[in-house]
Amino acid sequence: MAGLTPSAENSHKGVHMAGNLTAVSLKEVGNQTAAAVDEGVEAALDLLGDPLQDIGKGDRVVIKPNMFQRKPGFRTSPELLLALAKRASARGAEVFIAERTQVLKEILLEHPVHRYAQVVSFDDRPLRIVQVPGARSLRVPIAVPDIVTECDFFIGAPQLRTHSSVVFTNAMKNLVGLLPGFTTRIVHMAGVEESIVDLNQLRPQHLVVCDAMTVIEGNYPMEGSTREVGLIAASRNAVAMDVTMAAVAGVGAWELAYLQDAAQRGLGPIDLADIEVRGVAVDDVAFTIDRAPVTLTPPREGIHVHADTACEDCRRWLAAAMHRLRDELLAFPGELTIVSGPMERLPELRGAVVLVGNALYEHREAGVYLEGCPPRAIQTAGIRHAMGHDVTDQERTQFRVPTRLSDDSRPLSWPAPEELV
Repeated sequence: MAGLTPSAENSHKGVHMAGNLTAVSLKEVGNQTAAAVDEGVEAALDLLGDPLQDIGKGDRVVIKPNMFQRKPGFRTSPELLLALAKRASARGAEVFIAERTQVLKEILLEHPVHRYAQVVSFDDRPLRIVQVPGARSLRVPIAVPDIVTECDFFIGAPQLRTHSSVVFTNAMKNLVGLLPGFTTRIVHMAGVEESIVDLNQLRPQHLVVCDAMTVIEGNYPMEGSTREVGLIAASRNAVAMDVTMAAVAGVGAWELAYLQDAAQRGLGPIDLADIEVRGVAVDDVAFTIDRAPVTLTPPREGIHVHADTACEDCRRWLAAAMHRLRDELLAFPGELTIVSGPMERLPELRGAVVLVGNALYEHREAGVYLEGCPPRAIQTAGIRHAMGHDVTDQERTQFRVPTRLSDDSRPLSWPAPEELV
């Protein structure tokens, strides 16, 4: 695999994997019964030449799904996890299905996957302090659960989704969920795009099996809706997987800053022409995913938006937030000024004021301040607070108000982790 770094060759923990490591297999699945999903996973893996053959007896295998939300459909299929766990266990491995928060334990409580794997929350595991090799944003040591770095074989099992800030998420962004508890906030403070790639350098994925049977589209994570697509994909390379599935969903890899960064760091190919797609052809299963809104037009006069200097991620976040809060913005009787992006002097501020993004830290006393690049979905509570709406004590921890207006006497009460997206 010329041109790829050692981490991209999946040589972590001494596992050597032969064959075309950037091939991607695509398999259509007619329904989501356990039998149909099992057959689909089997076919997708066969097309890659059985990548699970690299698992040895006694190896520790971690399967990382998207499974931190209770909303029906907003998760990796439990049947897909069952199919993977069963096959890894059959090779004598000690298998873990792991995700941040306790939600996966609730979802999988009575599921037969327990016959083959331990279901654990990263929040409950001992932590290891690690330095991410070659990190560009996560340059300081971070705490990760022990099994993230100490497992012998790592399988990503993401659900394909749109995203209001980074446009599209799948294999690579799934690794943001390696960070336990509330610490996903770190990647937003450091910058999401490069942090995604940093985490993929920390934890190379030996195999990725993508659940595109049900995908999430629209204004996710602030809202979002499900769509039945009926696909399973597999690859030994996370970048190749994301480039291929982006093409399937009608998204260009060149639109995704983290994929460009990953390719530049040698983690995988950015051009679909350099990827061998096996099984069904991309064109035969392609669809146009409904993306998050990007229009920054205020919903009415009196809502003033100044974001010409903002980065693309913060502009997209702001567009999604205004769409999410459209009814409340229309009903708000006063004026509201929202500012985002670096600027030496703030524009004229009318009415309530909201400052969006790390670039405005020095102006934080001018209004409600939402840190992050971009902020998280939950931080839309700061805009609602500026309009005078009640927010929960938990939501109140997610934005800063000017010291002249703050009430520091109340104890902090953090949101449930599944709300932190």
